[in-house]
Amino acid sequence: MRVALTGNSIMVGIGVKKSRTPPASQVPAAGNAMHQGTRSPLHLRGMSRTSRRGRRASVHPQVKFALNAIAKRMASYGERWRVRDGMVWGPGDSAVVIRELDFDGGPAHLDLGIDLNAKNQEAPILWDCTSGVGGTKEASIKQAVEMWAMTAGAAFMELLYQRGELAEHFQHDDPGGLQGHHVIHGPVGVVAMNGDVEPLTEWFAESQILPRLGGALAGSFDHPHLNGVKILCGGDRDVKLAEVRVNGEVHEQASAILREFDWPRGAKFAYARTYLLVLPDHG
Repeated sequence: MRVALTGNSIMVGIGVKKSRTPPASQVPAAGNAMHQGTRSPLHLRGMSRTSRRGRRASVHPQVKFALNAIAKRMASYGERWRVRDGMVWGPGDSAVVIRELDFDGGPAHLDLGIDLNAKNQEAPILWDCTSGVGGTKEASIKQAVEMWAMTAGAAFMELLYQRGELAEHFQHDDPGGLQGHHVIHGPVGVVAMNGDVEPLTEWFAESQILPRLGGALAGSFDHPHLNGVKILCGGDRDVKLAEVRVNGEVHEQASAILREFDWPRGAKFAYARTYLLVLPDHG
């Protein structure tokens, strides 16, 4: 799927590898060029569990716009998502929480996460960050939401559905996965300033990135049941970006390893990102 953004020479592309049958159970290396520099957050920094469980708080209009955009995009996967109490509630007691929204020199930057059970203080939150650009702040927010939903959002919905339709499943002994883990590998989203998303999309699909990062990632998963991993790379002929985050935190070693990979870089800026859900699976 490709989506042209009105008024911008940017195209969002998505490459999805063929899914396998899921089991019955089942530049700086540590920075994203879309949101480097000093931030001026608009709203929500470290939202408390108390506020999530019913206490209403004032919501900035642009944060509200982002919440509604998330609800609409996630609903396209077939489940109902609704905005309530400053969050986007989904299937069961799951919810999407925005921790921070800011605009640094134009791009929208969102820190957000999927709370697996917003009514349970012990439930993990799968934190992530995403960026978007556009002719207006609203257009930038929509692109940021789209990139998150088509990668992390798709992986989460695949976790619920277990159909092998929205993301690819790698078993614990799969050469393309992580030893000792079941991985739900979300689609690859690509942004290219020149509109050509194919080089990065194809490289990402063919490069066996995950097993090459496996040694660095081993022992990095601090949640016993489910962990989230974001992989981002891109740049242009003069700038090279690489970032790996585990549960929302930059993984310095894995990011440094990723930065040594030789992905295609052209005259115009482009980047690709994907998101993985990692579950223990020892066979």
